[in-house]
Amino acid sequence: MDREFARSIHCNYYLERVIMSNVNNSQIANAVGVALGDLKKIETEAGLLKDVINKSIAQLHTGKVKVGTYRKDGTGCAIATAFIDGCVESGIAASTAQKVYLPTFKEAVASGKPVTDWNGQRAKAKAGKGAKASEPKSLANKLATCYRDAGFAEFVSDLQTAYDNAEGDLIDCIKSYLEAEGIELKDAE
Repeated sequence: MDREFARSIHCNYYLERVIMSNVNNSQIANAVGVALGDLKKIETEAGLLKDVINKSIAQLHTGKVKVGTYRKDGTGCAIATAFIDGCVESGIAASTAQKVYLPTFKEAVASGKPVTDWNGQRAKAKAGKGAKASEPKSLANKLATCYRDAGFAEFVSDLQTAYDNAEGDLIDCIKSYLEAEGIELKDAE
C-alpha cells in the first residue's frame, strides 16, 4: 500500500501498522535466513564429523580391533571404556552411550561398514517389538506373580473362608472379590 493512497483515505494509523508489521516481518524473515545459514554450517560440520568417525571406525576394523564388554568399574574392555569416556566428555549421558551408541560402535568396528544411523539399536528394538508378537504370559506365570505378592496369603485366606461359608464356588468367590475391589470383569472368550 503506498503512502498517498493511505493519506487520501485518512488511514495514517493503518499505514503505521502496515509499515510496523512489515518491519517486524522483515526482521523475522532475516532471523529465519540467519538460522538457515547456521543450520547449513552445522550440517556441513556434521557431515565432516561423520566422515572422521567412519574413517576412524574403518581404521579400527583394519587393525582387527575387537570391542568387548564395557563395565562401569573400568575393568572391562579398554576400547569400549575409551569410547564411553569420549561420549561422556562430549556431553552424552553414560547410560545413553552404553545402551544406544556402544552397540552400534561395536557392530561398525566388527563389520568395517560406515555408520549411517547411530540410533539404529533403538530402531531395531522398536521394530523387534512390533514385528514379533510377544507370547502372552502363561497362567502359571501370572499365578506365580500373584503368589509373590505380599497380600496373596490374605487373599487366599479370604477366598477359603468365602468358599467354606458356601458363598459360591471358587470362580464366584474370586469374581466377587475382584468386583469388590472395583474391577470390571468381562466373560472369558
